[in-house]
Amino acid sequence: MTTGAVEAPVSGDVRLVVATELDVEAHAALQQRVFGHVLEENGIPLERLGPAVFRWKLAPPAGPARVAVVMKDGAMLASCSAFPLSFARGDERVRAWHLCDAATAPEARGQGHFGRVMDAFIAELPAEDWLFAFPNGQSRPAFERREYEMLQKVPLWFRPARGRARPSERVQAIEAFGAEHDALAERLAATQGLTALRSAAYLGWRYGAHPYFDYQCLELRRDDRLDGLLVLNRMEARGRTTLWVMELLGVDADARKELAITARALGKEQGCDALIAASNVKLPGGVRVPPCFLPKQHVLMVRGAGDPTRLAGDWEVQTGDWDTF
Repeated sequence: MTTGAVEAPVSGDVRLVVATELDVEAHAALQQRVFGHVLEENGIPLERLGPAVFRWKLAPPAGPARVAVVMKDGAMLASCSAFPLSFARGDERVRAWHLCDAATAPEARGQGHFGRVMDAFIAELPAEDWLFAFPNGQSRPAFERREYEMLQKVPLWFRPARGRARPSERVQAIEAFGAEHDALAERLAATQGLTALRSAAYLGWRYGAHPYFDYQCLELRRDDRLDGLLVLNRMEARGRTTLWVMELLGVDADARKELAITARALGKEQGCDALIAASNVKLPGGVRVPPCFLPKQHVLMVRGAGDPTRLAGDWEVQTGDWDTF
């Protein structure tokens, strides 16, 4: 979730805070003030932006997040978070910071706070790291002015949850992640674009430890070998029930197809209207939603923390990279 402000004369002090030293309650209160109406419109409880969610989000296995905050007279006027992730592409291993949860209090808008918190990350994060975000149309110009590259428009895939599909017996639910998932992550990294390394530590944090969502985690085994991973999130909003495909990771096309068939069957069993995925890898059997029907075009913007001209190359995005779901 992101909201921007016109860059103009500013007031208040901006500083970069390690998440372990952040006033999480104040941070959550600001998020609820700014985005609470969005939750209310969609029938989502305010706890979705409660302190427990931010304590989780700001403590990934790659290390504590950084939060740029603007303070004035002891009050938090604006903030933006960046949490680190270990990224992989072939043999390459780098760190990338996901910028998210940018918010400015209503009474402080129009003072340039959004640009200032963004500048704090560019100035203080390690030069060799990457910065990335999924901004909305309102905040995108601020990223462009700071030389973020719009790397891709991420497709939204749709597939009705109906038909005669049956879940594969080789795809089974799991409750924990271990060494085999680390090995699968390395196999996937060998052929994928740059993406968050889906290690056991990452998966356990992203899906096993989330304080609000109860994800469905499944794995595909063929000949007693772990060949795929499927993570689903059943969501209800505005009278519709959808099954979001957070991760659909297979070592080959057949594995991905088997996982997709299982997801469709589970969606039907759970009374969902459709499967939804935001990924630059096609959802098997899915149809790409035309951009004109999207309330928000999902875009990925990237820059080198110390060098905006550094070439980003190919990146790969799954729904789970978007922290909203």
